[in-house]
Amino acid sequence: MAKNPTSGLAVIVNLKSPITHLTPHLRQPVIRQLLWLFLISRAFFMELGGLAYIYLPHAWIESPPGTLPPTGQLIYHVTLGLWAHWDGLWYLSIAKFGYLNRPTATAFFPLYPFLIHLLGGGVTAGVVISLISFAFTLWFLFHLTQYEFGPRIAWDAVLVLAFFPTAFYTNAVYSESLFMALAVGSLYFARTRRYFLAGPLAAAATLVSMYGLLLSAPLLFLLWKQEQHRLKPLFHALWAPLGLIGYMSFLLIRFGDPFVFEHAQSNWGRHFEWVGGTLWTATLKAWQVVAQAFNMHVLFATGTPSLDPSNFYNWLFAVFLIAVLVFSIKRLPFYLWFYELLAIALPFSYPANGYPLMSLPRLVMEAFPVFIALGLWIGGNSLRRFGYFVVALPIGMLFVALFATAHWVA
Repeated sequence: MAKNPTSGLAVIVNLKSPITHLTPHLRQPVIRQLLWLFLISRAFFMELGGLAYIYLPHAWIESPPGTLPPTGQLIYHVTLGLWAHWDGLWYLSIAKFGYLNRPTATAFFPLYPFLIHLLGGGVTAGVVISLISFAFTLWFLFHLTQYEFGPRIAWDAVLVLAFFPTAFYTNAVYSESLFMALAVGSLYFARTRRYFLAGPLAAAATLVSMYGLLLSAPLLFLLWKQEQHRLKPLFHALWAPLGLIGYMSFLLIRFGDPFVFEHAQSNWGRHFEWVGGTLWTATLKAWQVVAQAFNMHVLFATGTPSLDPSNFYNWLFAVFLIAVLVFSIKRLPFYLWFYELLAIALPFSYPANGYPLMSLPRLVMEAFPVFIALGLWIGGNSLRRFGYFVVALPIGMLFVALFATAHWVA
């Protein structure tokens, strides 16, 4: 029995039993608190993005220098349009036209644009799917964390995620929200031994992102441990690769090459590299642009957006992720820590030419056990929680402003 008076809730939890054993009247306050966290955090990033769109200089690829859309269109761009930059344009294109004969488009996995297509194929559909998915992500992350560590750590974990510096991508036409909802949900259901839900969710996650394939490792470990080393239940871990096999089968029929999605990564200069080499190159690149990273005139320059300053921020996030990974050892359950390790190692071993850790700040979303680890680090400590916000909020404000004005972030 655990009582958490500081949250205004009286949540009674048996930490050795699935959270579904809670009666409905005990679950309702949790849902209400999570809903408030969802609304406040999403409104925070939406308001910042809208203000940045109106008052800060735009990259010319999004809006000619010194101009904004007419008043009638301005409301649309401030509320919705600004959330469809960069990869969002690829997803919208796939939702509307499919993959056609565009091998490069295959780098963007099909489930997210397919759902956008089902809801009309526009920006509104993409944003709605991302927001709904993020609400489910918070729910699953809270319950998975509570199952392992109790409600206090669970609240800190979802709080950290909701206001993470790149959590604004969960407002955008990006697939991070959908992937997290499916992946965290899969591990939660596996942990509570509902494998017939966990497996299909893992397959769906793989149809959203290659990171879904990594779920096979924690699922295998959980099944082996929880089912007392019996072999038959291990078949549930095969759902994740089945998702990828399905996508590859489609690509074989359409393009004659089941690996065209991997070959497409060469358009961004992606290639395999040993982790140490990536980190060394990233460090050199970071210190070459450290001055640019703090120069607002460079960051918000009109004209073609520069990717160079991102090398410094990518390096900072790499240091952060390594520190969290080390902190997580023997603190997270092994299945979560091992997935965290794999999800961090993937971008470290698959750099892009000139930008070794491209998109790393965003890809933290895929390595979601990081947020559980941060919840453990805060551990209900008000000073640490305050310190987290002191660091995270300014970075988040800068990043969402850059994204809203079509400058490169991640």
